[in-house]
Amino acid sequence: MLWIERVLPQDILTLQRVVEETYLPYFRYLWHDEGAAYLAYINNVEVLEQHLANPRHHYYFARLEDGSIAGYLKLIFEAPIPDTPFSNAVSLDKIYLTEAAKGKGIGKSLMEFADQQAQLAKVEYLWLRVMDSNAYNLDFYVKNGYKLLYKRWLELTNIKEQYRGIFTMIKFLQD
Repeated sequence: MLWIERVLPQDILTLQRVVEETYLPYFRYLWHDEGAAYLAYINNVEVLEQHLANPRHHYYFARLEDGSIAGYLKLIFEAPIPDTPFSNAVSLDKIYLTEAAKGKGIGKSLMEFADQQAQLAKVEYLWLRVMDSNAYNLDFYVKNGYKLLYKRWLELTNIKEQYRGIFTMIKFLQD
């Protein structure tokens, strides 16, 4: 059994731990410093507090029957897709699982939950970004109804040159 619960401000230290546990195993290869600077930026208390206080940013934990956290999801509401006419949209900003949770249908459950939340918000589009080097997740998103919209290059400090490509993908909720 899996349940998905909203992350509250008092959960910030748990969120920090989960972000670190779910990001580094999959993405340390992208970075010259193994992701230390990027993780310090996205996972610091001040940034997370700002996001949790923002009514457009919604974090959710995926909890297993034993209460352990298998991953998390972050949705940003009222998030038009940059450089497109697609304005009535929700961004699936983050979806990360623990290594133990991978391949157990939890990611699919989180994707379905994201679809439901977007439909409740009466938006037409759900969108996300995925590294072009991340073939596993790219395939997963395609299987879940996302289509490639465009590719950009990240200009982040410490990212290795060969991993700067990132796709923006869209899901049309009216299909």
